[in-house]
Amino acid sequence: PEVDGGRFPIKRTIGETVTVEADAFTDGHDALSCVLQYRKAGETAWREAPMRFLVNDRWQGEFTVQELGRYDYTLIAWVDAFKSWRHDLSRWVQAEDILLSLRIGAELAARASQRASGEDARWLAERAEALTGPHDLDQRRQLGLDEELAERMARNADRRLAIAYGKVLGVVVDDERARFS
Repeated sequence: PEVDGGRFPIKRTIGETVTVEADAFTDGHDALSCVLQYRKAGETAWREAPMRFLVNDRWQGEFTVQELGRYDYTLIAWVDAFKSWRHDLSRWVQAEDILLSLRIGAELAARASQRASGEDARWLAERAEALTGPHDLDQRRQLGLDEELAERMARNADRRLAIAYGKVLGVVVDDERARFS
């Protein structure tokens, strides 16, 4: 939500949800990821809430305001190579296509392990090896389609080419009595 093109903040009361919708798209058939970033005014670090795809390039995310004062919010989007790869892996039926796709997935996971830290870094490096390892093709394909892999890849996404919305918008959080006066 924007009031007068973002010149003025929207208003909420403590505990209310701020729902944000935006259009995000790219050329071609690559998959996108979008996150809603928000913070209390004065904080330097952004918190993030994932945005979910609705329909026709429309995305939606939300956050809850917990304290009086002002919050800032914006969003970023990027072409998500892993999401695109995972979608394609689920569609392949020829063994040669699956083998090639698993090599690409192993490379994506290895690069993510270098961006990650701690347990995620170790786990992603092991998964990269397993995708091209000695197990049978079906088992390796299931490793690539695993939800835990998707979650860890999302946490360590390659955002080098992310695009941020050009504005930081505001929310003023008032006491509930301000609704009536």
